Amino acid sequence: MKGGRFTWTSKVAKAFDILKAKVTEAPVLALPNFDEVFQVECDAFGVGIGGVLSQNQRPIAFFSEKLNDADL
Repeated sequence: MKGGRFTWTSKVAKAFDILKAKVTEAPVLALPNFDEVFQVECDAFGVGIGGVLSQNQRPIAFFSEKLNDADL
């Protein structure tokens, strides 16, 4: 930005399209192999709960939920 003005260039448009895709597409998770060991990591914090199911240090599935007042 020169002089406080922003110029929309093709390079900026490409970067914006990449960023938009990254924040709107679901992450690619690995397929489970039921012959191998699974690892479960859980976390509970003040306003929600979450967990990740992994295998060979790659996420297979995840869960995250914000808790309402009754659930808290």
